[in-house]
Amino acid sequence: MRMTMKSAILCLIRGTLVAAFCAGSLPYIAAQQPPTQPQPPRLEFPPPTPNDTLKSVEVQPDHHVIFRIWAPNATDVKLQAEGPEATPEITPDAVRKAAAGVPMLKGDKGIWEVTVGPFEPGLYRYVFVVDGVSATDPRNSLSVQTTGGARSLYEIPGASFLEYKQGVPHGAVSVIYYDSKATGTLRRMHIYTPPGYENGSARLPVLYLLHGGGDADDAWSVIGRAGAILDNLIAAGKAVPMIVVMPAGHTSEFHLAPGLHFNFEPFRNDLVSVIKPYIDSHYRTIADRDHRAIAGLSMGGLQTLTIALNDSADFGWVGIFSSGWFGDSIKTAEDTDLAPYRASGKPFHLVWVDVGSNDIALENSRASVALLNKAGIKTEVHESGGFHAWNNWRDYLNLFAPLLFTPGEAK
Repeated sequence: MRMTMKSAILCLIRGTLVAAFCAGSLPYIAAQQPPTQPQPPRLEFPPPTPNDTLKSVEVQPDHHVIFRIWAPNATDVKLQAEGPEATPEITPDAVRKAAAGVPMLKGDKGIWEVTVGPFEPGLYRYVFVVDGVSATDPRNSLSVQTTGGARSLYEIPGASFLEYKQGVPHGAVSVIYYDSKATGTLRRMHIYTPPGYENGSARLPVLYLLHGGGDADDAWSVIGRAGAILDNLIAAGKAVPMIVVMPAGHTSEFHLAPGLHFNFEPFRNDLVSVIKPYIDSHYRTIADRDHRAIAGLSMGGLQTLTIALNDSADFGWVGIFSSGWFGDSIKTAEDTDLAPYRASGKPFHLVWVDVGSNDIALENSRASVALLNKAGIKTEVHESGGFHAWNNWRDYLNLFAPLLFTPGEAK
């Protein structure tokens, strides 16, 4: 193909312009490109440790329990665990030693281990003490609150009455925050409602259930398994459906007055003037004393005595677990609690008392029962085996709840 002179000149001009354009535009294009971004640091995971797959609590078929914790740099590790106090053959000295701490042995890879037991079926608390520092189990998410911190939980299966079971209708436990005019603070309580409450219309009786000293308002629902106990009793037809109110027993004003006399007035005011009206206005209750009970363990038992005697117009059923007046308080109880009851108190349907044969509150309980009887208050007294411990208090609730809100004359 022949190219004319004119075509050749045009091609030459076009090529020159294109080359010039391209050459001139390169710096412009480069100037508009974003600067090179630095690469993010490479994500590096810490190397695996024995703690990653550690089984910290292992319940054996014979009810011995193996505890483990990975603490490679520790020099001294102890286990403080409940459980011995539930075993009938155990001695008070063995319980004291367990509470002080059982030494653990350091093995391969920095894992400390100890085997204890055998123990009775139930739910128990424990902590590790690592070089003098108390710590919950980092490999166990189950825990319960106390005023001094949290404690981990372990369970030995076999206590059927406190286990959540398939095929049994379950109630609900709600966490309620409320403003207390009695204490001037925001406070919390746990409330159990029985199976079917949300979709029902019936009004129900109420049990106010109080925890012991050092515990919190989650104690009865978590370590005490109150929800499971009531579920199982109601399903078996042994207890009537009821609402269970579990308030916080400690207040900011809580203290021991001289002579070991507890000042329960702030808590009493909170329960009677704030909590009780709140429950009756927010829940479908039968709001009279015949359908209102109060019970408590240890410190909660003393609070129960104080409230029941001073506010007998509000509570018709009373349960006292491992408790009673002690020290100088029993000397003043006739004036502070029993005198008002004698003056205007109403008779109770039931005053139910239970305490363990090795319980630190045994003699206080007996002396308090004698004082109640002297005031003309009839009591139903039981003395179980065991210690001042949750395995007893769960048993007591299981025995006490079926007695509530049943037809009968006041005693």
